[in-house]
Amino acid sequence: MQNKFPEFSWDYIPRYMHVWKRASYTDEELEFLADFPLITFEKAQGTAEGSVQEGTLKAARAVKERNAKAKILYYKNIVIDWTGSAASQELETIEGGYLQSEDATYPVVNQNSKCKFFDISLPEVQEWWIDDATQMLDDPSIDGIFVDANIKVLVESYFLNLKKVEKEKAEKIREGYDKLLTEINNNLRPENIIIANIIRARLENGGLDYLDYFDGSYLEGFEHNVGGISRPDYMAKGIACAQEAARQGKIVTFCIGLGEALDKDSSGIGLDEARKGVESLAAVDDRLNYVAAMFLVIAEQYSYFLPYDGTWGVDGKHVNRTWMHTFPVFRKRLGPPKGPATKIGFIYTREFEHCSVWLDIETEKGQLTWK
Repeated sequence: MQNKFPEFSWDYIPRYMHVWKRASYTDEELEFLADFPLITFEKAQGTAEGSVQEGTLKAARAVKERNAKAKILYYKNIVIDWTGSAASQELETIEGGYLQSEDATYPVVNQNSKCKFFDISLPEVQEWWIDDATQMLDDPSIDGIFVDANIKVLVESYFLNLKKVEKEKAEKIREGYDKLLTEINNNLRPENIIIANIIRARLENGGLDYLDYFDGSYLEGFEHNVGGISRPDYMAKGIACAQEAARQGKIVTFCIGLGEALDKDSSGIGLDEARKGVESLAAVDDRLNYVAAMFLVIAEQYSYFLPYDGTWGVDGKHVNRTWMHTFPVFRKRLGPPKGPATKIGFIYTREFEHCSVWLDIETEKGQLTWK
């Protein structure tokens, strides 16, 4: 059902937006947002105004007033109860709704957030999740759901070892996850866009075996190799999986940080994107060319690109230097691809109507030659 998909054009590099702001967006910010064909409002959206649900709807309606064709996704985590959700109060009334470790304590995401996990092995919690998603989708301003943190369920060691959840419970969480995906696919997906943070090279099949449940995948964690595989080999697998998803006609949103990589992420085992913020946009040209070349090696119809600055937040302590900024690379004529990318070793090339792409993932270099 591709008429529910976002607008797409090869005229310029297609863009995606993923963002949150605790307070209201200004008129200028809303005009900026309205230029994007696909937008996800993240987990802290509008919390200063009430709840994430209220804040998301307020922002979505304001964007739709400016561009009715923009597709807007409501963020829902598959296992984490992030603060600020209006649905959290109902979750607290479900007996056993919050996940417990073997010692009966409640594990948290990390020591900074102290957010707990909900137990998706319980049918009542699955129903609670679907009910919140459905209520948001009932509003005409919301076109779909962004499903995050799938990797925390699919990597067995996360709950079993890192969060000290007993083995039987960890297995039931996985079973509950599969049941919830089936419910999402059967009841939400027919008329709505469902995108997941699902494609990861660290998974045996890169997440491709779960794509039947979704309309597409958000891409992150592309460069953080795990399991003893080299970084270039890890990235080559990730690129191949993303190419396969894109060639299947799935939506692909390629999001990648422009700052320096950090040694450790918030999960402690390399599940999350971890990069420093950008000190100056003038210093990111080489990195931007590299990641843009990576995107163009992957891209097919319904692929969208977002280079960003370390966080999705656009208020608070961190200054997000990429917010309200359009890089020159997005203003250059691209044109459709002349064919798929070719690969020799770790070097990829691809031709577009107005651009030749060269990428070396071993040396971390990329070149876009505009015609």
